[in-house]
Amino acid sequence: MDFNKLLQRAQKMQEDLEKSEAELKQKEYTNKVVSSIVNIKMNSDYQIEEIKFDDNFVKNFTKEDFEALRDAIMLAVNDISREITENKENMMSGLAGSINIPGLR
Repeated sequence: MDFNKLLQRAQKMQEDLEKSEAELKQKEYTNKVVSSIVNIKMNSDYQIEEIKFDDNFVKNFTKEDFEALRDAIMLAVNDISREITENKENMMSGLAGSINIPGLR
């Protein structure tokens, strides 16, 4: 394989990777748990940006209610984290699939 072609492919891969990373940074993930009682928005760096609670759900809270809320938040965060990880893996595998360098497979 021509070294210049190889270099061009590597540069294209780098550009594609940077584009994909920028797209991931812009994406926000939202999860609604138990009929929208808890809504959580997280970015692709796993940082929670917003948590909203249904007003009717929290107005007369007991200790048990707060425990249920805690559990609902944990479920929502874990679901969003899993979605972000899957999205990143899918994007990276798509980039890796475009690589066809002899001797590297």
